[in-house]
Amino acid sequence: MHAHERRATGGESAPRTALRGPERPRTPSSALSTHGPEALRTLQRTAGNAAVARALAPVPEQAREPQHIQRYAEGEAAHGFDKVSAHGAIAIRGRQEAYADADMITAAAHSLDAQDRVPITLERGAAVQVGDRTLYRVLPVYKDAARADAAVRAAGRNPEGADHEPVRGDTAAEREDKRAAYLKSLTDPPEVRQLVNLTQRIVTALKARAEPRSATVDGLRAEAMKLAVATMGGGWVAARFPYPERTGREGLTDLAVLMPGLTSEFLAGLPAVENQEAQVHELLITLPNDCQAAAAQLIGRPADGGLSVRRDAPAVGENHFVDLTGAAPDGWANHFAAVILRDGPDSLTYEAAADRTSALQHGKSLGYFALYGRAGTDQSFDTVIRAQNQAYAERSAPAT
Repeated sequence: MHAHERRATGGESAPRTALRGPERPRTPSSALSTHGPEALRTLQRTAGNAAVARALAPVPEQAREPQHIQRYAEGEAAHGFDKVSAHGAIAIRGRQEAYADADMITAAAHSLDAQDRVPITLERGAAVQVGDRTLYRVLPVYKDAARADAAVRAAGRNPEGADHEPVRGDTAAEREDKRAAYLKSLTDPPEVRQLVNLTQRIVTALKARAEPRSATVDGLRAEAMKLAVATMGGGWVAARFPYPERTGREGLTDLAVLMPGLTSEFLAGLPAVENQEAQVHELLITLPNDCQAAAAQLIGRPADGGLSVRRDAPAVGENHFVDLTGAAPDGWANHFAAVILRDGPDSLTYEAAADRTSALQHGKSLGYFALYGRAGTDQSFDTVIRAQNQAYAERSAPAT
């Protein structure tokens, strides 16, 4: 890839976070969303609620700094792209625009189609000129509606969300209708009804004359925790859920006090979520706020060891992986990125990254394209991610 310089921009790259503390194996905060309430409860019981809350709490507003994205200052950048592959057949602009040679997209689609574990394929979008080349927008889509439905259900999302996912063969009009329906759904999310319904059941149980059974309290608590993780993330749960857990009416009282705040904060974040999602002007795949879960959703798990395997030149349908354990005390634990195109030594990925400050746990704005160079160079996946990890660790380290 061509030479580049760094330019500060407002929030263009998504941070990947991990639990602080070099004394213990570090777990990314996003793992709580991936693995559910039991992961959080285990951490609470081993480290204490206060320690977990400090580790997962959002970075204070005054401590945040502008994020960075690599942008080109010469060569193909004259055509308005942020990165162009060494052979010129792939170009990216911003987070959510990637373009590639028509034959390359077709070949990658054939490769993805041949891999049954991979639920997505690629289609061509609008054409652009990059010098004397014509490139086409890269559009990741599900192979069929059944694959989209399975992905939505596996992520624990409302099944209606499958109607908002891009599927192979959609016309331009159908894609636009799906996008409009998705944006409309954000104004009346089903999670609001779930929060209200759960609050009503907790209050009803609390008002009952009979002493509540332990199984009833535990069930309501587990449901509340799962819904809180899904709506607000693991950091919110760790900072606010009562611990140690109380039983009987005391436990129900804790939940009755908690639920209005959870609902209120979720509602307060909706305008920002709606605005963030409206900035994505193409119908993209909805991804989770978690890099590993996103990779698994996009490409399944490769047969040769799964996702957690280091590959210097992953093929289309495989993934990049880097283990960052111990690289920086306040940095990320690891990162995964699904490869959807290759141009010689360069790989185009579609990926997501855990952001503990995000109010959005699943969204179309969470996915982004990235272009990495040959292993061992300053543009390689390892080099780029390690540099970003170090920068993030310096920004997120606690004040001394």
